[in-house]
Amino acid sequence: MSVTNEIWICEGVEGTTRRQQMARLGEWKKLFLSEGANAVHVWEGGYGEYNGAWIFAVEFESAEAFGASMDKVQANSKSFDDAMEVWQKTPTLKFRGGGLIHYVDSI
Repeated sequence: MSVTNEIWICEGVEGTTRRQQMARLGEWKKLFLSEGANAVHVWEGGYGEYNGAWIFAVEFESAEAFGASMDKVQANSKSFDDAMEVWQKTPTLKFRGGGLIHYVDSI
């Protein structure tokens, strides 16, 4: 079994509330689930209004499934571009880092 996660570490934009940050994370979760992710996991580190951070992990069944999702977005990126435009007009989170993690339990 293998699982690929795209992980992002996000912080709240100054002046936003935990509730606003959670709403944005919920929007992202819906988007990625509609684009082929198996699951989306969100962890909160610290307190949202007090320099808290969020770990946002988009789970795919494999690296191949992750690639297929990215191909789908690139082939018809209008919905993603529209979402990004909306999010940039009302920023609630800023990205601090991220990457891909591949889990393989056969090793």
